[in-house]
Amino acid sequence: MTMKYLLPGLLSACIISSLAHADVQLIAMGEINAAYQDLSVKTSGALENGVAGNILGGLGSGLAYAGGNTFLALPDRGPNAVSYNADIDDTTSYIPRIQTLNLALAANPDYDASVTGSMPYILSPFLLRTTLLFSGKPLAYGTNGTPSLNTANYFYFSGRADNFNAANSSTFPLNARLDPEAIRVANDGKSVFITDEYGPYVYQFNRVTGKRIKTFKLPAHFAVAKPTAQEDTEIAGNTSGRTTNKGMEGLAITPDGSMLVGMMQANLLQDTKKYLRIVTIDIATGATKEYGYLLTDGSGVSEIVAINNHEFFSR
Repeated sequence: MTMKYLLPGLLSACIISSLAHADVQLIAMGEINAAYQDLSVKTSGALENGVAGNILGGLGSGLAYAGGNTFLALPDRGPNAVSYNADIDDTTSYIPRIQTLNLALAANPDYDASVTGSMPYILSPFLLRTTLLFSGKPLAYGTNGTPSLNTANYFYFSGRADNFNAANSSTFPLNARLDPEAIRVANDGKSVFITDEYGPYVYQFNRVTGKRIKTFKLPAHFAVAKPTAQEDTEIAGNTSGRTTNKGMEGLAITPDGSMLVGMMQANLLQDTKKYLRIVTIDIATGATKEYGYLLTDGSGVSEIVAINNHEFFSR
């Protein structure tokens, strides 16, 4: 089994030689400069914090294998490390997107096993495509939060924390704010499933156009009743639902392509901190089931991967 891991600005390739013993060998490393701009030139203008709207940034939120050397990566809700507006947690109108990457491995002719740091393969990553995520129906934006790219048929999602309808719970399906965390490719290869921390949500998007084609309804107790644009205020104002910025973090798809398995990063506010919730979603019907996951180490989970239709890796 071969797995590749993607970190902000750094790509590494590993081989898991035995599932039973989980022996991991680092075989290659490659880099993409996080300061580069992606292929969405029309979003290159400066965001509210002065950062370019198409900065490549970190690609570590989600990574999915799409066949051959092709992988799909998510860059989270956009750059918010520059302080400019604490009321919205310094988030911006960055449009969430899918970055399609080619991660090709080639034998390293200079490999020397006796030399520390020498690796048997060379990893040469490059960006193939940038796909912006949007809805064909109008979305709820906050003051000054509407992306300038919007048209009558394209309503783009946004990383801004205030892009929601305050009259509804956090899972209102027409909220514009999106903080993508995990991505999986449908078995037909034509669409992708993406989880979001703001709702939490699980969405299905057309892989080529970026248009949302389906929203899966999660159990009502995953939502917070009083969403706000500021993390500490939102946590203090709710007693149930997902913990702010620790919503639906991981996502698996079963090998037969029939079921999604979403995993929360942290406990729901009404749960003990030792337990995380796993929710399964029947892709065809939308039917959900829930399971409790007892944490024995660490403070949360960032990803889940299907081994088969009923066993999973998480980390």
